[in-house]
Amino acid sequence: MLLKRVDKKKLHRSLGAVAGLTSSVSVIVGMLAARATPKGWGRVTLALHMTKKPLIMKLAPLLTGASVAIVTAVGIMGFYIWLMERDADAGQPSQAKSPTSLP
Repeated sequence: MLLKRVDKKKLHRSLGAVAGLTSSVSVIVGMLAARATPKGWGRVTLALHMTKKPLIMKLAPLLTGASVAIVTAVGIMGFYIWLMERDADAGQPSQAKSPTSLP
């Protein structure tokens, strides 16, 4: 299978970097959306649906949702890798020497 050939730790680190990048882009887009929010009477006309929202205000929640989904998936993948390694380590006999034995 493909998953047996892929180094899971490297994949997890790479996806973690992608998750961090999407999170930072989400924050930047959120800040831009906050700056694009109408001020003064423009806010009243937006609340009364007399004007349309700027595109960035429509995209900000979608990008934030995608970022949260990616971060959650990477977190679940990291937990799964940790769990599989723990089970693999529990199945192997310990190679540690006892402290009282002489070399």
